[in-house]
Formats: sequence, C-alpha cells, structure tokens
Amino acid sequence: MTEPHTAPPEPSTDPDAEHFAQVTSGIYRNVVPAAVWQAIRYAVRHELPAKNPTIMMMFVRIAEVYADVHEFLQSQLSNAEGAECSALQLVLDPPVGIRDAEYLPERIESPGEMDLCWAEFLVTGSIDPVEKVLAVLDRDDLTRPFVDSLLAGEDRPSIDVGEKEIGELGSVGIALGQNAGHWQIVSPGDIDILLWFGLKDQNSTCIQVFEKMNEEQRVHVANKGAAMWSLRANAGQHGKIRLFCEEQSKLEGGRGRLLIDPAH
Repeated sequence: MTEPHTAPPEPSTDPDAEHFAQVTSGIYRNVVPAAVWQAIRYAVRHELPAKNPTIMMMFVRIAEVYADVHEFLQSQLSNAEGAECSALQLVLDPPVGIRDAEYLPERIESPGEMDLCWAEFLVTGSIDPVEKVLAVLDRDDLTRPFVDSLLAGEDRPSIDVGEKEIGELGSVGIALGQNAGHWQIVSPGDIDILLWFGLKDQNSTCIQVFEKMNEEQRVHVANKGAAMWSLRANAGQHGKIRLFCEEQSKLEGGRGRLLIDPAH
C-alpha cells in the first residue's frame, strides 16, 4: 500500500507489523485469515484506528467480503480481551453506516473520501472505486482562467510578471505569452495539476498563485493533485492500477488523464 494511512507508523520489531503491511497493502491478492487477526492486533496496540478510522473500516470490509476471514475472527472472539476484544466485536458486527461500504462517496470531495475508495480497492481488488478517483481529474481546470485573470489584473490583486515568475511557472509546464499586451497562459494541459506539481516542489510563484485563490479553488487543486499522486503511486504497486492508468490516459476526458500513464 502506498497510501500513508495504512503504513506502519515507524520501523518496528513488532512481529505483527509485517502482517499489518501485507493485509492493508492489498489483501485481495492473498487472503490469509490468521494474518488479518494479527493485523488487527497490531493496529489496536499502536492505536492506529484512533489516528485514522479508515483502517478499522478496512478490517470491517475484509470480514464482510471474505467469509473465511469472518469465521476465523469469530473463533478468536472468546479469547480476545480489552481493546482487542472491542475492535473484534466492531469488525464482526459493525454499526449502521459502515456496513457494506455504505460510506463510499458518490462524488469525491476530499482526500479523506479518496482514501476510502482506495481502501475498498485494496480489500476487493475492484476497479469501480478507483474510477471515482479518476473522475476527479476530469473536473474543469479552474487555475487557467484564475491565473489569466490575475495576469490581466481583473478585479483582484494581480501577479507580477518578471523573469523570475516566467521562469518558475515555465519550469512546471505553465508557459506564459502575451496577447494584445496582456500576459496569459499559452501552454496546453491541465493547469490545476501543473500548479499542484509546483506546490509539491515548493515553487514560490506557484505558492503565490495558490495563496491568492479562495478556499473552494484550493480544495479543487488539492483534490486533483491527490488523485494524480494516488493513481501514479498505486500504479507502481498494483498491476491492475497500472493497466487501468495506461488505458484511461488514452481515453477522452480531462487533460489531467494524460499524466497518469506510468510510462510518462
């Protein structure tokens, strides 16, 4: 698993750490009931569910999807104690709201909801929730018109256009040119994603642009960046995702799709 919410918190000599990593990095590839119980015990000992509830939802979903896992966990209930017993009871009899992946969003609005979709993939191996992640990349490019309005000084604080700014934006693929005496973006591509790449690299001009955005625009860019990162990262770990990205990058949709091909 390449997502931070399921990785062990730090290098550990805990004998169950390896089982936790194996289970949460894609149990659909090899279902071992005893390893799931050891992974639950590891998570409880290190208080991981308190830090990120998605972890416990993964265990709930595993027990729902794989009958042999549910049966094995049920057999351990009589010997479990304390926090481990409570966690096991939750996994075996979850409350309304987290049964049958009812928590999966129809439309992703935050990186946290994206994590839920990736957790579903890691449990089931189904591409359906990953398609929700991809759909984020097909959303309108809000950064291009925003930057063009900044450059034109339209009813908002403008942005200086000097050699430094032109160079820094150009370094992430955002090329500027002049039209009728006004600077504007002339390069193709999804500028939301290119801006996110610049933010990731601490590009000072990209940071300046981002800081001038309103909250809705910032969340929009962050979501598209998270979608891009998670697709590319998981493509390196899962053959299914690699093939999915290769295929989807060639289909009609948002320009951000072009960048998910692992070969690029």
